[in-house]
Order: sequence, then C-alpha cells, then structure tokens
Amino acid sequence: MDKQYLPYLAAILFAFLIIAPGIAAAEENTCTNVSVNDAKKMIEEGNVFILDVRTPDEFHAAHIEEAVLIPIASLKNPPGEPVLPPEDLLVNRMDELPDDCDANILVYCKTGARSTNASKILLNAGYVNVYNMQEGIKPWIDAGYSVESSFVDELECIDKSTKTALNAKVNNILCHLEKGHDAKAIEKIGNFTSFVDEMETEGRLNSCEADYLIHESTIHLKDLI
Repeated sequence: MDKQYLPYLAAILFAFLIIAPGIAAAEENTCTNVSVNDAKKMIEEGNVFILDVRTPDEFHAAHIEEAVLIPIASLKNPPGEPVLPPEDLLVNRMDELPDDCDANILVYCKTGARSTNASKILLNAGYVNVYNMQEGIKPWIDAGYSVESSFVDELECIDKSTKTALNAKVNNILCHLEKGHDAKAIEKIGNFTSFVDEMETEGRLNSCEADYLIHESTIHLKDLI
C-alpha cells in the first residue's frame, strides 16, 4: 500500500472506533416484545413491575391486576374528556418506577403503540429489562386472562351496597369478555346502563354519577370488545 494513503486509513479507523460503540449501544437499546401468553408467564413467575400507560378512564374500565397506571399521553378520545396535565404523564413521573434499573418492567396499553413509545422512554432512562406486551390489553382479554375494573370504586360518595351491586354487574361483563362472549358482554353492558338509570330514579345515584358510570361502561368497556 502506498504510504500516502496511511494517514487517511488511520483517520477512517479512528472514526470507526469512535462510532462503533455508539452503534452497538443503539442496537442494544431496544425493548423485548412479548406476546400476551409470555406476559402472563412473567406475571405468574413474579418479580415484574406491570406498567399501564393508558389514560385513567381506560385503566379504571379494565386493567391487569397489580398494574400501576402512569399515562404516557393525554388522549382526547372521545372528544370532551379531560386533558391530562404534563405532570401526570410518564416523562414527569419516572420517580414512581423501580429504583433498580435492572428491574423487569412489563409495559402495556390498548393496542401496543403507546407501550412501544413508553418502552423507549424507559430504555433511554437507563432501564435494561423492558418488555412490551404486543397488541395491548384486548388480546389479553381475548385469551381469557382476567382483568379488574375500578371505575365504580372511583365514586367514593356512593354507599357500599350500591357500589357492591354495581361492581357485581361490571364483573359479569368482564367475565363474558374473558370467555370471548362478546355479544353477551354487549347485552350485559346494556343491562348495566339500565340498572344505573333505575338507581338514579330511586335516588341512589345523582345525575353526574349516573352519567359517569354509563360513559365508562358504554365507551371504555365496550371499546375492549
């Protein structure tokens, strides 16, 4: 080789040595996509932080047991729902995640899109064992895996007997969803709204409480079918 090219070769080699580690790090900085079946096994084995990055209304309609809600985005869907302030979103609530950056974190949302973005945020923050549940919570329910609802419990002002009766009907809806009985679940949602109307007529619910319950069941529960 002509010696006049040696300086150029050395420069190229030096640049490669600088850039290569960055490329390798970028390749390593990826989450692991898992199916709902794999996610279920992870949860059963324990030692995993379950992160739900949907909105509060979506979470309260149905979520995986022991999941922690930290929304990644403020969605107005349907229009008219409250917009979440920045301080309520994931980028500003990283201190609520495990202190150990080696902790296993399972992330999920409705379809897998928001959880993918959330996983990138976690990786950039230094977490290394990040698992993204592909396609979201609906396939989880379709696989027959259980979820729990908490939107009735959000109404702290209603009496215990009313809350128990409402939760029983919500659990009936979830039971049909988990069994894949979508038509039956839709029917039970209709029964739930009728039951709420009856309770409002009896004075056991005020109009705001009734509207909230009907909204959560007809919008967010039905959205899981």
